[in-house]
Amino acid sequence: MSGTDDVRTPSATKPAVSVNLTGSAQLFYALALATLIGAIAYFGRSIFIPVVIAGFLSFLMFTLKETIRRGPLVGRFLPNWLCYLFAFALIISIFVLFIEIIRENVETLLETAPLYEERLRKFTQDGIRYLGDAGALPEDFIGGVDQLRSTALSMINPLLSEIGSAVRSLTSNSVTIFLYTIFMLLERGRIFRKINLLSADEGTRAAVNETIGDIASLVRQYITVKTVTNLITASVSYLIMRFVGVDFAGFWALLIFALNFIPIVGAVTAIAFPVILSLVQPEGGGVQTAALALLLLVGAEQAMSSGIEPRLIGQSLNLSPLVILLSLAVWGTLWGFAGMLLAVPITVTIMIILTQFNSTRPIAVMLSDSGEIAPLRHAPIGASS
Repeated sequence: MSGTDDVRTPSATKPAVSVNLTGSAQLFYALALATLIGAIAYFGRSIFIPVVIAGFLSFLMFTLKETIRRGPLVGRFLPNWLCYLFAFALIISIFVLFIEIIRENVETLLETAPLYEERLRKFTQDGIRYLGDAGALPEDFIGGVDQLRSTALSMINPLLSEIGSAVRSLTSNSVTIFLYTIFMLLERGRIFRKINLLSADEGTRAAVNETIGDIASLVRQYITVKTVTNLITASVSYLIMRFVGVDFAGFWALLIFALNFIPIVGAVTAIAFPVILSLVQPEGGGVQTAALALLLLVGAEQAMSSGIEPRLIGQSLNLSPLVILLSLAVWGTLWGFAGMLLAVPITVTIMIILTQFNSTRPIAVMLSDSGEIAPLRHAPIGASS
């Protein structure tokens, strides 16, 4: 009896050992694949960043083309190529306007940054001295607060240089981005025809086409709504800053448009810059100007992000705050400031794609904030028609 037990015991434990090894191997291969993708993304960032931006632009351009084509007047009588031409002309006009705003403001801002920095340095130093004299700040903490102030102020120039470098890189790659966009739009119709050649089963082809169409629709909806709401927020913010008298209002409005693609930290950072500037600008600056700018800009941003945007998208961003911060850290490390701008759109796109496959839906649930994700909007792949 004992001999039989001795013989059976090793064989009974074999499946458990095999499962553990398989799980370890899967984890190893997953980490290796993530490392490889990160290395490729980092070393190929000069190639991938324009391609990703072009992908988002192609989504916007296709949506704009469809809007023109479905117009109530003559849109339905226009051919596709003419609708694309109108959409392309509009996008080009907006892009040229952005370039003009950047050209007029960035160089001047970088040149006058030392003056504003010195005024901010003096303002904060006087504020710490006032709080210390009033007894609101203990003497033991004055040295630490002053050191923290100096550290924060020393980060202004590197940050402005990083923003300026990212903006210059984007403008220098504008021709490449638009070439990528054009070819993506030209290839759009051919992709489905190529996919149909991958399988002889009609049900599989239909399911794959439906899946790709649904993913493209969801991603296009997010990118379009986010871009439109950011544009509205930036326009309202520009009018507010012109009313209050903030210098470089056009540039700060453009920065608000771009940074609002970054939730949590983006809106705060975008508003902080013009408010701080209005506090120390030579003409018309001061505490009252900064307080009024802060109140109006925060009100406009909150009205859009908390009231209007969720209604247009259908729900909130639904990304876990931890996932957002990790995404910003990862893409910011790989692609710098441009990576931070693209981090959340890329993560949202990945999550939308993961929701549309049964095997990856658990990952999408973990990435989401509430655990509720979009329903599976296509027939299971492999199902017969």
